Amino acid sequence: MGIVGGVYRIGKVPISKIGARKGMQVRVLSPPLDSFMLEIDRDPLFNEAKENLDRLGIEAILFDLDDTLIYTSEIFILYMQEYASAVAEKIGMEAGEVMEALRSINDEEFKRMGVNPKRWEVVVEKLAKRFGHGEKEVLEGLEVLMKIYSIEPRMRRGVGGMLKVFRESRIKMVLVTHANVEWTNFKLDRSGLWEYFETVIIVDENGHKKSEDWKRGMDAVGVRPENCLVVGDSLGGDIRPGDELGARTVWLPSPWSVYRQGEVPERTVVIDEIFDLLTALGRLG
Repeated sequence: MGIVGGVYRIGKVPISKIGARKGMQVRVLSPPLDSFMLEIDRDPLFNEAKENLDRLGIEAILFDLDDTLIYTSEIFILYMQEYASAVAEKIGMEAGEVMEALRSINDEEFKRMGVNPKRWEVVVEKLAKRFGHGEKEVLEGLEVLMKIYSIEPRMRRGVGGMLKVFRESRIKMVLVTHANVEWTNFKLDRSGLWEYFETVIIVDENGHKKSEDWKRGMDAVGVRPENCLVVGDSLGGDIRPGDELGARTVWLPSPWSVYRQGEVPERTVVIDEIFDLLTALGRLG
């Protein structure tokens, strides 16, 4: 678990080319404000957001990535369904039955193996044992599941404008993501999100996000937890760790049930879409 100290990412240099490794931290240089930013201060929503940020004393916002700023669950579901349909047809089962078993085993292995893509190898092996027949077809379908990591995710609606508002408000922004390093590199390059973040923290894919990961992000930009806002889709990996540190939290409930388990902290504000974050600032106390 190392920190790549003093490393700045300029332009489109991939993480892998600047010494990325598990648990890494990357420093990112923000580009000059574009012409759009010259007009943004005329927008009432910007003024309202700026007033709320000042009122709350928020100096830094720390974001989760997957299913917070970009859609990734829809890619997983697409290829899980494709796998289930193909396997079911070959081994004489209902696609829904295969999909249910696939989801169940994947949830179990997530708790044990984190988000490492190699998890799928174990998932299909356990799936073959559970069915007791069609082992060859079940195992050969693995290549369908691995397509998940080659598809460019869609940006959630309103993300670009929202991040520009925060950047114009001189808010420090940090990304704390839990994923495979190479896949993270792919997603950030394709989405163009690199430019908004001063620091990117990539949590070890074999573990789980914890409060110390969020604290590393706060420390990287020199802001105390009480002056930070944590935004994410996972109660256990994003919201409760942020709340435990003393940061304010905004929860965008995940499509995955495993990320919605447990209590919602009392101070947490819940939103339905990420573009609601700007107005949700007014509900934070």
